[in-house]
Amino acid sequence: MTTTFYIPTKIISGTGGFGQLGKEAAQVGKKALLVTGKHSMRKSGLLDRAVAELNKCGVEVTVFDQAEPNPRSSTVDEGAQVVREKALNLVIALGGGSAIDASKGIVVAAIGGEPVWHYIETHEKVRGEYPKLITVPTVAASGSESNCGAVITNWETHDKCVLSDLCAYPVVSIVDPELTLTLPAKPTAQGAIDIFCHLVEPYITAGHPQVLTDGILETAMKMVVDNLPRVLKKLDDLEARSQLSWASTVACSAFADLGGGDGAMTMHGIEHPLSGMYDMAHGDGLAALLPFWLRSLSDVRGSRLDKLARSVFEEVDGVAAVEGWLQATGMNLKLRMLGVEKAKLGDLAVNAIRTAPWLSAHPKKLDKTVIESIYRAAW
Repeated sequence: MTTTFYIPTKIISGTGGFGQLGKEAAQVGKKALLVTGKHSMRKSGLLDRAVAELNKCGVEVTVFDQAEPNPRSSTVDEGAQVVREKALNLVIALGGGSAIDASKGIVVAAIGGEPVWHYIETHEKVRGEYPKLITVPTVAASGSESNCGAVITNWETHDKCVLSDLCAYPVVSIVDPELTLTLPAKPTAQGAIDIFCHLVEPYITAGHPQVLTDGILETAMKMVVDNLPRVLKKLDDLEARSQLSWASTVACSAFADLGGGDGAMTMHGIEHPLSGMYDMAHGDGLAALLPFWLRSLSDVRGSRLDKLARSVFEEVDGVAAVEGWLQATGMNLKLRMLGVEKAKLGDLAVNAIRTAPWLSAHPKKLDKTVIESIYRAAW
């Protein structure tokens, strides 16, 4: 078995990195679409700072502040149309994973000329010289700043699917933990759950664990487990937030596969229908599923759960350790608390099978009955 390590993104990390945005952007484009959410970046002042920095370096900015949580394909298509109409050669994402994923979709649709859902359905790849992509995450969560994947929701069908294309790799990502300081406790915790799940899912499902891969995943998981409680006690703990930012960037990058790890993020595949249908925070859906997804694998991955307990939590029971951590961080959730209708669980299971083909990499067969049983246990 061979693995390929490829990450063409220049990652600028550390406090003060945000100040390099204008200089970095000016090297790759002069006419930018700045993609962000509708409120938080304006309220925090980061949007104004970004525009001023870009203008100072000679970059003309068009603000597209329409990115919503669980970014929708229709919004992505609107952004791509702006890029084409104004002949923009740079897309800059400022915000959380939703803004970054929307920006990746905009890049793909702008280059290809078709609606973004066309590329999700057909897996057709696009190539072009512009626009380039720069990402500036303001939340430690998705890790989308270090890969070429995005998750987009079709609100007409409520399908939430993965888009992946090499042209969606950022040319530069600025990971400045200082930008996460204004993030309230709840989205901070939701983001940390997402990071942890990016790491624990391939760790548990791996059929051929490797020493290096395990070491990277265990270290990053421990960074999340140890530092989330610190941040929740003191939201301006910059050192702890820095650790979460680093873990986020590593968790969804090619670094997390170094050594030959062969696990899969199958719990993500069964969560996407939940946030695609109910527009809930992705981290909340994951938190509700996590203990029951883990427990469902105890018969075939018991040794991995034991190793998780020892190496990450210094405990003896992996599932109990995770449940205790969720309880301590206020993320011990149930699907019924998130508005999920019990009568819809079967339909959601069917949706998961249709929209997440990588479920076939799960250590056990994930059919409708099994997925629905996990949903019911988490309900």
